[in-house]
Amino acid sequence: MGYTETGIGYQSTDTSKASANSNYKGKLTIRDRVQQLLQKTSQALSTEDIAGLLNVPYGSVQPRLSELQNEDKVEDSGERGKTRWGKACIKWRAK
Repeated sequence: MGYTETGIGYQSTDTSKASANSNYKGKLTIRDRVQQLLQKTSQALSTEDIAGLLNVPYGSVQPRLSELQNEDKVEDSGERGKTRWGKACIKWRAK
């Protein structure tokens, strides 16, 4: 495993290295984009809402919310929404 100058790890394939190097300084990560979206909106959003607004997969958003919650940057708003399957879900907000 190798690392870019900015500390991003990559596997021993050329495609993995190219992908890691495409993450240039100043480029927003999905976590940054999730945090910024929640900071800019006055309403609480579900993971599905966030994924749709950012046009990224749900599976890329949910782990970022967990990371942000662990860093005390977002919180459960206490509001609940419904998933596309009709199940209750948390609505998130920035702290």
